[in-house]
Amino acid sequence: GGGPVADAIISKLCDKLKPTALKLTDNSAQHAGHAGAKGLDGESHFALEITSDVFTGLSQVQRHQLVYAVLREEMAGPVHALQIVARTSGE
Repeated sequence: GGGPVADAIISKLCDKLKPTALKLTDNSAQHAGHAGAKGLDGESHFALEITSDVFTGLSQVQRHQLVYAVLREEMAGPVHALQIVARTSGE
């Protein structure tokens, strides 16, 4: 479990993309004090690894756009950076 932002991200991704595997890492602490970090305990920098068959036939760019679309609110708000590794179960 993470903070409220992480929980919202995981909830939305599970709901929309039905992942078979999902790992979300909060890297905010590594960026504390740098221009993008919103306070020491702000959830602002994340790394996402997601496996979903929804990505079948999509390029990496399209997969990332899909993830960003699902997380539009978070990306417009607290989340400053999101690293994405998106793959299908066959990859």
